[in-house]
Amino acid sequence: MYDLRFIQDDSTIYAVSQMAAKSIKSENQNKKLIISLEYEAIKRSLAYETSILIGAFDQDECVAFIWGKFDIKDKEVKIYNLYVEEKYRRQRIATSLKDSLEKWAEQLGARSIVTTVDVHNKNMMHINESRDYEIEKIIMRKSLNK
Repeated sequence: MYDLRFIQDDSTIYAVSQMAAKSIKSENQNKKLIISLEYEAIKRSLAYETSILIGAFDQDECVAFIWGKFDIKDKEVKIYNLYVEEKYRRQRIATSLKDSLEKWAEQLGARSIVTTVDVHNKNMMHINESRDYEIEKIIMRKSLNK
């Protein structure tokens, strides 16, 4: 069983940054740099923007998180990252995290929530579609390094 908590302490934010680095597909970048950049982005977001970081905890270990920001001008919440450790997947943790973020968004008066999903992440696409998210655009990439 797990419980959801708001995250603000440095050590847990760093642990979240390490989890976030796992989800970034980059062979060429230094993982320490990715972790540091993610950590700084989250810290600044929590300090200077209307944002939220919620973790799912198994005992005292953070096993999943969602990070979102409220754009006051657009009245929109943007989900910047949602990650669940592999052994905790398929336990409805992502759904619980999204529920908490949606409640927060409604309290702020947001009109919509925007997120991006990797094209291969069929589980998250299914979760989003079952929650009435609609596909707005598809981003395509051509690699020139062959």
